[in-house]
Amino acid sequence: MDEEHIRDLIDEAVAALGAGDYVRAVGLGDQLAALAPDRAVVSAIRAQALLGADAPAESFDEARRAVELAPGDHHAQQLLAMAAWRTGRLGMAQESFQRAIGLSLRLPSLLAEYAWFMAAERGPKLAEQAARDAVEADAESSTAWAALGLAQYRLHRRKEAEECLQKALRLNPNDIYAQSAMVTLLQDQHQDGQAEALAGLLEEHAGAEELAAAVRRE
Repeated sequence: MDEEHIRDLIDEAVAALGAGDYVRAVGLGDQLAALAPDRAVVSAIRAQALLGADAPAESFDEARRAVELAPGDHHAQQLLAMAAWRTGRLGMAQESFQRAIGLSLRLPSLLAEYAWFMAAERGPKLAEQAARDAVEADAESSTAWAALGLAQYRLHRRKEAEECLQKALRLNPNDIYAQSAMVTLLQDQHQDGQAEALAGLLEEHAGAEELAAAVRRE
Protein backbone atom coordinates (compact mmCIF):
# COMPACT_ATOMS: atom_id res chain seq x y z
CA MET A 1 0.00 0.00 0.00
CA ASP A 2 1.44 3.38 -1.06
CA GLU A 3 1.04 5.57 2.03
CA GLU A 4 2.26 8.69 0.25
CA HIS A 5 -0.35 8.21 -2.49
CA ILE A 6 -3.10 7.77 0.12
CA ARG A 7 -2.00 10.94 1.94
CA ASP A 8 -2.01 12.86 -1.34
CA LEU A 9 -5.54 11.66 -2.13
CA ILE A 10 -6.71 12.63 1.35
CA ASP A 11 -5.23 16.12 0.90
CA GLU A 12 -6.94 16.45 -2.50
CA ALA A 13 -10.27 15.31 -1.08
CA VAL A 14 -10.07 17.74 1.83
CA ALA A 15 -9.25 20.56 -0.58
CA ALA A 16 -12.23 19.60 -2.77
CA LEU A 17 -14.52 19.64 0.28
CA GLY A 18 -13.19 23.05 1.25
CA ALA A 19 -13.92 24.35 -2.25
CA GLY A 20 -17.43 22.89 -2.24
CA ASP A 21 -16.58 20.53 -5.13
CA TYR A 22 -18.54 17.61 -3.75
CA VAL A 23 -18.61 15.62 -6.99
CA ARG A 24 -14.81 15.54 -7.07
CA ALA A 25 -14.69 14.82 -3.34
CA VAL A 26 -17.01 11.82 -3.80
CA GLY A 27 -14.78 10.49 -6.58
CA LEU A 28 -11.65 10.87 -4.50
CA GLY A 29 -13.44 9.28 -1.55
CA ASP A 30 -14.31 6.27 -3.70
CA GLN A 31 -10.64 5.90 -4.65
CA LEU A 32 -9.63 6.09 -0.99
CA ALA A 33 -12.26 3.55 0.02
CA ALA A 34 -10.72 1.07 -2.42
CA LEU A 35 -7.21 1.68 -1.04
CA ALA A 36 -7.88 2.14 2.70
CA PRO A 37 -11.42 1.03 3.57
CA ASP A 38 -10.83 0.73 7.32
CA ARG A 39 -9.68 4.28 8.05
CA ALA A 40 -12.04 6.64 9.86
CA VAL A 41 -10.75 9.65 7.92
CA VAL A 42 -11.79 8.00 4.65
CA SER A 43 -15.31 7.32 5.90
CA ALA A 44 -15.51 10.88 7.24
CA ILE A 45 -14.45 12.31 3.89
CA ARG A 46 -17.03 10.22 2.07
CA ALA A 47 -19.76 11.10 4.57
CA GLN A 48 -19.14 14.83 4.18
CA ALA A 49 -18.86 14.61 0.40
CA LEU A 50 -22.08 12.60 0.07
CA LEU A 51 -23.92 15.00 2.36
CA GLY A 52 -22.80 17.91 0.20
CA ALA A 53 -23.80 16.00 -2.94
CA ASP A 54 -27.34 15.59 -1.55
CA ALA A 55 -27.07 11.86 -0.84
CA PRO A 56 -27.97 11.86 2.87
CA ALA A 57 -28.85 8.15 3.15
CA GLU A 58 -25.43 7.10 1.84
CA SER A 59 -23.80 9.80 3.97
CA PHE A 60 -25.50 8.39 7.06
CA ASP A 61 -24.03 4.93 6.44
CA GLU A 62 -20.53 6.36 5.98
CA ALA A 63 -20.81 8.63 9.03
CA ARG A 64 -21.94 5.73 11.17
CA ARG A 65 -18.92 3.74 9.97
CA ALA A 66 -16.62 6.67 10.77
CA VAL A 67 -18.00 6.75 14.32
CA GLU A 68 -17.52 2.98 14.66
CA LEU A 69 -13.88 3.34 13.59
CA ALA A 70 -13.20 6.45 15.70
CA PRO A 71 -15.83 6.80 18.45
CA GLY A 72 -13.83 9.52 20.19
CA ASP A 73 -13.61 11.80 17.16
CA HIS A 74 -15.93 14.79 17.42
CA HIS A 75 -15.95 15.44 13.67
CA ALA A 76 -17.24 11.91 12.98
CA GLN A 77 -19.99 12.43 15.57
CA GLN A 78 -20.86 15.78 14.00
CA LEU A 79 -21.16 14.20 10.56
CA LEU A 80 -23.40 11.48 11.99
CA ALA A 81 -25.57 14.16 13.61
CA MET A 82 -25.95 16.04 10.33
CA ALA A 83 -26.66 12.91 8.28
CA ALA A 84 -29.13 11.65 10.88
CA TRP A 85 -30.88 15.04 10.79
CA ARG A 86 -31.09 15.01 7.00
CA THR A 87 -32.61 11.51 7.06
CA GLY A 88 -35.19 12.31 9.73
CA ARG A 89 -33.52 10.49 12.63
CA LEU A 90 -33.98 13.42 15.01
CA GLY A 91 -33.34 11.54 18.27
CA MET A 92 -30.06 10.16 16.96
CA ALA A 93 -29.13 13.56 15.55
CA GLN A 94 -29.59 15.23 18.93
CA GLU A 95 -27.60 12.55 20.76
CA SER A 96 -24.79 12.71 18.21
CA PHE A 97 -24.63 16.50 18.41
CA GLN A 98 -24.38 16.28 22.19
CA ARG A 99 -21.60 13.69 21.97
CA ALA A 100 -19.74 15.81 19.43
CA ILE A 101 -20.01 18.88 21.67
CA GLY A 102 -18.65 16.94 24.65
CA LEU A 103 -15.78 15.41 22.67
CA SER A 104 -14.85 18.80 21.19
CA LEU A 105 -14.84 20.45 24.64
CA ARG A 106 -17.78 22.64 23.60
CA LEU A 107 -16.46 23.96 20.29
CA PRO A 108 -18.40 27.21 19.60
CA SER A 109 -19.21 26.36 15.97
CA LEU A 110 -20.67 23.03 17.07
CA LEU A 111 -22.74 24.71 19.78
CA ALA A 112 -24.15 27.06 17.13
CA GLU A 113 -24.96 24.20 14.74
CA TYR A 114 -26.65 22.28 17.56
CA ALA A 115 -28.62 25.37 18.59
CA TRP A 116 -29.98 25.75 15.07
CA PHE A 117 -30.95 22.08 14.98
CA MET A 118 -32.78 22.47 18.28
CA ALA A 119 -34.52 25.67 17.15
CA ALA A 120 -35.63 24.09 13.89
CA GLU A 121 -36.62 20.64 15.11
CA ARG A 122 -37.07 20.42 18.89
CA GLY A 123 -38.87 22.24 21.69
CA PRO A 124 -38.38 26.03 21.65
CA LYS A 125 -37.57 26.35 25.38
CA LEU A 126 -34.71 23.87 25.15
CA ALA A 127 -33.69 25.48 21.86
CA GLU A 128 -33.52 28.92 23.47
CA GLN A 129 -31.18 27.62 26.16
CA ALA A 130 -28.99 25.89 23.58
CA ALA A 131 -28.85 29.11 21.57
CA ARG A 132 -27.94 31.19 24.63
CA ASP A 133 -25.11 28.74 25.33
CA ALA A 134 -23.92 29.17 21.73
CA VAL A 135 -24.08 32.97 21.93
CA GLU A 136 -22.17 32.91 25.22
CA ALA A 137 -19.48 30.75 23.61
CA ASP A 138 -19.19 33.05 20.58
CA ALA A 139 -21.07 36.35 20.55
CA GLU A 140 -19.95 36.92 16.94
CA SER A 141 -21.66 33.78 15.60
CA SER A 142 -24.47 34.76 13.25
CA THR A 143 -25.82 31.20 13.35
CA ALA A 144 -26.07 31.28 17.16
CA TRP A 145 -28.04 34.54 17.04
CA ALA A 146 -30.23 33.16 14.25
CA ALA A 147 -31.02 30.11 16.37
CA LEU A 148 -31.88 32.32 19.33
CA GLY A 149 -34.15 34.42 17.14
CA LEU A 150 -35.94 31.40 15.73
CA ALA A 151 -36.44 29.91 19.21
CA GLN A 152 -37.89 33.19 20.46
CA TYR A 153 -40.16 33.42 17.42
CA ARG A 154 -41.50 29.97 18.20
CA LEU A 155 -42.07 31.13 21.79
CA HIS A 156 -44.18 34.02 20.37
CA ARG A 157 -41.70 36.68 21.51
CA ARG A 158 -41.64 38.44 18.16
CA LYS A 159 -39.82 41.64 19.15
CA GLU A 160 -36.92 39.79 20.76
CA ALA A 161 -36.79 37.45 17.79
CA GLU A 162 -36.57 40.34 15.34
CA GLU A 163 -33.73 41.95 17.30
CA CYS A 164 -31.74 38.70 17.36
CA LEU A 165 -32.28 38.03 13.66
CA GLN A 166 -31.28 41.57 12.73
CA LYS A 167 -28.10 41.14 14.77
CA ALA A 168 -27.40 37.82 13.02
CA LEU A 169 -27.76 39.47 9.61
CA ARG A 170 -25.54 42.37 10.64
CA LEU A 171 -22.85 39.87 11.62
CA ASN A 172 -23.25 37.93 8.37
CA PRO A 173 -25.78 39.10 5.75
CA ASN A 174 -25.25 35.81 3.87
CA ASP A 175 -26.06 33.49 6.77
CA ILE A 176 -28.70 31.18 5.28
CA TYR A 177 -30.09 30.30 8.72
CA ALA A 178 -30.62 33.95 9.64
CA GLN A 179 -32.12 34.66 6.21
CA SER A 180 -34.60 31.79 6.39
CA ALA A 181 -35.70 32.67 9.93
CA MET A 182 -36.12 36.32 8.97
CA VAL A 183 -38.27 35.31 5.98
CA THR A 184 -40.56 33.43 8.38
CA LEU A 185 -40.78 36.46 10.68
CA LEU A 186 -41.47 38.88 7.82
CA GLN A 187 -44.25 36.65 6.51
CA ASP A 188 -45.78 36.57 9.99
CA GLN A 189 -45.68 40.40 10.00
CA HIS A 190 -47.31 40.46 6.52
CA GLN A 191 -44.26 42.21 5.07
CA ASP A 192 -44.53 40.14 1.93
CA GLY A 193 -42.39 42.34 -0.31
CA GLN A 194 -39.41 42.17 2.02
CA ALA A 195 -39.95 38.44 2.55
CA GLU A 196 -39.93 37.83 -1.19
CA ALA A 197 -36.79 39.91 -1.68
CA LEU A 198 -34.98 37.95 1.00
CA ALA A 199 -36.28 34.69 -0.45
CA GLY A 200 -34.60 35.71 -3.70
CA LEU A 201 -31.26 35.67 -1.91
CA LEU A 202 -32.07 32.26 -0.49
CA GLU A 203 -32.51 30.85 -3.98
CA GLU A 204 -28.76 31.14 -4.43
CA HIS A 205 -28.19 28.52 -1.74
CA ALA A 206 -28.51 24.79 -2.42
CA GLY A 207 -31.34 23.28 -0.41
CA ALA A 208 -33.24 26.53 0.09
CA GLU A 209 -35.09 26.56 -3.23
CA GLU A 210 -38.24 25.00 -1.77
CA LEU A 211 -38.54 27.67 0.93
CA ALA A 212 -38.03 30.44 -1.62
CA ALA A 213 -40.65 28.96 -3.91
CA ALA A 214 -43.15 28.69 -1.03
CA VAL A 215 -42.65 32.37 -0.17
CA ARG A 216 -43.28 33.36 -3.78
CA ARG A 217 -46.46 31.27 -3.91
CA GLU A 218 -47.80 32.95 -0.80
